[in-house]
Order: sequence, then C-alpha cells, then structure tokens
Amino acid sequence: MHIMTYLEQRSTVYKSEFWHHPIAVRSIISIEAWERFSFYGMQAILGYYLYYTATNGGLGLAKSEATALIGAYGALVYLCTFAGGWIGDRVLGAEKTLFLGASLLVIGHLILSLIHPIPGLAAGLTLIALGSGFLKTAAITVLGTVYREDSHSDAHRETGFQFFYLGIQVAAVAGPLLTGWLALTYSFHVGFLAAALLMIIGMGIYASLRRRALEEMGEESRKCVQSPTHPISKKTSLTITALGISALVLVVLAVTLGILTAASLAHFLLGITITAAVFLMVTMFRSPHTTQQERHSILNYIPIFCASVAFWAIMNQTYGVLAVYSDVRLNRSIAGFEFPAAWTQSLNPIFVLTLSIPLAYLWAKLGSRGPTAATKISIGVIVGGSGFLVLIPFAGGGPNSTPLLVLALSILITAIGELFAGPIGMAATAKHAPNAYRTQFSALYFLTMSIGTALAGSISSYYDSESASAERTYFLVCGSLAICIGVCTWVAAQKLSKITS
Repeated sequence: MHIMTYLEQRSTVYKSEFWHHPIAVRSIISIEAWERFSFYGMQAILGYYLYYTATNGGLGLAKSEATALIGAYGALVYLCTFAGGWIGDRVLGAEKTLFLGASLLVIGHLILSLIHPIPGLAAGLTLIALGSGFLKTAAITVLGTVYREDSHSDAHRETGFQFFYLGIQVAAVAGPLLTGWLALTYSFHVGFLAAALLMIIGMGIYASLRRRALEEMGEESRKCVQSPTHPISKKTSLTITALGISALVLVVLAVTLGILTAASLAHFLLGITITAAVFLMVTMFRSPHTTQQERHSILNYIPIFCASVAFWAIMNQTYGVLAVYSDVRLNRSIAGFEFPAAWTQSLNPIFVLTLSIPLAYLWAKLGSRGPTAATKISIGVIVGGSGFLVLIPFAGGGPNSTPLLVLALSILITAIGELFAGPIGMAATAKHAPNAYRTQFSALYFLTMSIGTALAGSISSYYDSESASAERTYFLVCGSLAICIGVCTWVAAQKLSKITS
C-alpha cells in the first residue's frame, strides 16, 4: 500500500515538473533518448546480422565470432567516453562535443545501413562507438552544468536526472521492438536504416532547440559548456587527433583484412581497459595529492570495482550469448504469432523500469540500517550469476525447447542484480574518489563497464550452441564463477574495511 502511494506521488510529480525544467535539460533528455533508441535498436539486431547466412541477409560469421565482436564493440563504446571527455575538456567544449557525437552517430548508422560488406560494418561500428561515447559524456556534463546554477534545488536536479534515466530506459524498451520487427519483416539493413532515421530525428529536435537552450542558460554556464575548461594549443590537439584517427583507421583496416579477428579484438580491448584501470588506480594511490585516508578509500574501492566488472560481464551477455539462445532455443510463439528474437532484449529495461522505484523506496525506508555499498554490489553479482543457472535444465534442447517464461525469469533475476550493482556502483565510485582526482576516479566506473563488456565478448567465444554439454557447462561455469566472485568480494570488502578503519 505504501509503495503504491509512493508510485502515485512520484507519477504526479513527474508529470507536473517535466515542463518546468530548462529547455537545455529537455533538449539533452530528448537527444539522449533518441540516441539510446537508435543504439539499442541497432544493437538488438547486430548479433543476428553478424552470424546469419548471406541468403538470410547476414554476414555468415560463426556464432562465437559474432558474440565476441558484440563484446568488443561494447567495450569500445565505453572507451570512447574517455576520448569524448578529453575532447570536451581540452578542444571543443561539452556542447560542441555533444553535437559532434550526434553527427558521427548519424554517419555511422547510415554507413552500416547502406554499405553491406565487412568494410561498412567496421567503419559504421567505429563511428557509432565514437559518436555514442562523445554524446554520452557530453550530455551528462551539460546536464550537470545547467543544474549547477543557484536557481535549481537538489530535488529539482535529482528529478531532472531521473527523467534522463527514464528516457534511456524507455528507449531501451522501444528500440529493439522496432528494429527487430523491421529486420524480420524486411531486412537487417532496413532495421539499421531505421536506427539512422531515429538518430536524425533526435539530432533535428536538438538542433531546433539548441539556440534557445543556450540563450536561456546563465552566462557562466553557457561559457562552461561552449568552451573547453582546460584548453590545449591547436597544434597539440591536431597532433593528438591525427594520431587517434590513424590508430582507429589501422584497427578498422586490420579487422577488414582479417588480420585482427573478432575474438582477438575482444582480448585486445580487454587488455587495454585493464591496463588503463590499473594505471589510473596506481597513479592516484601514489600521488602526493592523495591523503592517507583517501588511499584507504581507494583500497576499499577495489572489491567494489572487481564486483562491478564481474556483474557487467554477466549482464552484457544479454546482447551476445542470450541473443543467440533466444534465436536457437526459445519458444517465441504466442497465440500463433512468432515474435522476433530481438524483442527479448526489451525485457531487461522493462524489468528495470518496473522494479527501480520500489527498490528506491526500500532503500529510503531502510536508511542507515541498509547494507553497505560493497554488500549491495556483491549481492548484485551473486543474483546476476544466479540468472544463468536458471537456464541449465533447458540448455542443449532443440528449437522452441525453452519456454518464454524461463528466459524471462533468467533476465528478471539479472535485472534485479543490475539494480543492486549498477546505480550503487556509480554512487560508490563518487564516494571513494580522492578530492584531487574526482573526475578521473569517476572514469573508473565506465572502465568497469568497458572491462566487463570486453570480458563478456572474450568468454562468449567458448559458448557453443551446437553442443548440449558445452552449453550447459558454459551457463554453469559463468553463473558459478559470478556467485563465487560476489562472495569473495564481499568477504574482501569486510576485511579491508577493518584493516583500513
């Protein structure tokens, strides 16, 4: 009864408050929602496009290559958030970086939809990853800057970010439904073209509001988002940009020519992301600007970091391994209608939308009596790993052998784990950040997602839907390892807390 009252109150607040937010906030929420609409829509059908045969409109890759490539692509998206942050801070400013990201997304989606062979895939995905990384970082920066003005209360700011998150989740539900139907009814390239058109619509709406949004901002905020906060010389920026573009072109060529395989690309990105995370942590830990108490805080963050990586490694198999499973095992027939396999990717955001407010209500009621952040994230990993175990009795069956409710239960369990691990991990990262390195330390949260996604791609190469025993073993090992990691990180967090306190 209390939860229903809480839900009704929040619904009324959301409806009345949305139009009271600045135009800049509404424009950012709009373009981020359209970007996520196109992103999740494209990602929902990408795996099938990679491994379906040419006669069925695909590229004919092996399923293991397709799932590895999905993981590598996801890792690249999160890595590109760092490039976006650097360009926003040092070269263009956040608002211009956002517009550049949107432009790259449109071009990338169009290339993917219009150029069919491997070169189109490599170039399209690279541009989409860059555009998504640029836009994601810049959107959060602009949104935060608007709310730094004195006229906005903490409650007003929190509501704005809730709208931002809500837009992402609604887009994550709708995107796969649209592109999945188009890919099944027409072709994959029609689905990709729809993603491009969605991004064009989002960019058009943002462009129409852009001038008014900037004019409405205070002078200090407008200057903050339009100009780089720590500019570098034009020569230095051009040199670094040229080196970055050259490196990306070399990777695209290596993938196109078959020098760099899907599996090796996932391993390569996994190595880069782990190295970056270790380098950042060691640098901040050893810095003279970090106090002894802050060093203890960094040590206490390590189990949280490891648990977050483990969770995202499970969660991001939704777009690879579980996408294949939905295609080859799931009974997708409802009342004589067989829905596209891509539609199953809308289940997770539906569950997250449904459960996030009741769980937020629970944490609010518990207050200081609730579990610590490390405990919540460890629970999230344990719960997330349990989702894979649900599939073991049905693994290795023939086509249509797994009931829809079983897969839905597996995804529901993982979604519950996400609500424990995702937002709590973000908050814990901010809490443990040293004062001198708050922005850089926050980057570690994106690195947990990048490492987890690359890891998902790397281990998915061992998934074999053609072998019943291999499929069962895969779900058993992944689920059990996640549960063990969750338990170990919880124990480690308790011991570190005692040592450093």
